[in-house]
Amino acid sequence: MDVVYLILIGVGFVCILISFFLKGKQTIESDSFELTHRTADKAEVDKKWQLLGKQIKQDKDYLFSQIEIVQGELLGEIHALRKRIEQLESQEVSAKALQAQTIDVLDAPLVNHETQQMNDVDMLALRERYRRVFELHREGLSPDEIAKRMGAGRGEIDLIFALAVRKERGTADA
Repeated sequence: MDVVYLILIGVGFVCILISFFLKGKQTIESDSFELTHRTADKAEVDKKWQLLGKQIKQDKDYLFSQIEIVQGELLGEIHALRKRIEQLESQEVSAKALQAQTIDVLDAPLVNHETQQMNDVDMLALRERYRRVFELHREGLSPDEIAKRMGAGRGEIDLIFALAVRKERGTADA
């Protein structure tokens, strides 16, 4: 029986040696496959980087050409605008000269008419302000509250009421 054990141990030892030998051979083959695969991947990556570099260069060249075109258009527009400004300034100078001559001819009546129009506008605004003060007073607001709402001083509101009372007395006496 001892011989059987020795044979079994010998067969087991031979199997282990064969498995190590086969495993070592597979490792060498897989290493060479990975190395070849890595080399192929690196070449592919380098090719893609070169294509990307070319694309970036083309895009950069295109953008620079577009910038030059837009820059030329803008410079043209600036030149046209400067000419237009010069024309308008010369027209303005001639218009001011014509206006000065017209004012000299129609001096007094034109100034009085414009002054009268400005006074009429001021009087309308003032009447509207007084009307609003009396409207708020009819609503029952105190002079302090009216002054706050109108953005005026209390003295101005009191003066408006005092002048209104005096005007009413003057028209009642007449």
